[in-house]
Amino acid sequence: PLPSGGAEGAGPLLQLREEQQQLELGRRRDQLREAQQRLQEVALEAQQAQLKRLRQTSERYWEHWEGLFG
Repeated sequence: PLPSGGAEGAGPLLQLREEQQQLELGRRRDQLREAQQRLQEVALEAQQAQLKRLRQTSERYWEHWEGLFG
């Protein structure tokens, strides 16, 4: 009886499928990294806008304060 040639034939196919899965995973990882970078950028922008607003309000507050007690 021949050694099961079926398994041998399936070897390259399995390898191909694994390589495809690796490619998919790599692509997904890249997409994830890009998404995370975008999120960080957006968060940074939001934070900067918030700081700017805070600075403006505090400046206005201090101007008002100095106007009263200057």
